[in-house]
Amino acid sequence: MLVAFLTRGRLGGKLCFDGQQVYLEDADEDIADAVKPYLDRELEYKASEWVDGVRVRQVHAARPGTIEHFSALVWHYLPHRAKVQVSCVSPDGTPPSCPGAGLIELEGR
Repeated sequence: MLVAFLTRGRLGGKLCFDGQQVYLEDADEDIADAVKPYLDRELEYKASEWVDGVRVRQVHAARPGTIEHFSALVWHYLPHRAKVQVSCVSPDGTPPSCPGAGLIELEGR
């Protein structure tokens, strides 16, 4: 399982990937409203690859429920389009030093 800790101001939440689906957990309404439009749709992202010694920029599509979809959300869509900060990503949901992860506990969640 992968867990991305999300923040927006003093609000917090988690974006989780369990190997089959990407979903929100313990997310404040403001964060949920910003993230939900991207959860169930195919996402496009650009990546550079080396082909025969030449750097080529390609467009890829990430289907919902895949690790590629989770990565596209964490690295591009959430911070740049949804304006939600990703503090860190943890494989088990208990990061030892994740800035902002404690906001969830501070807010009484």
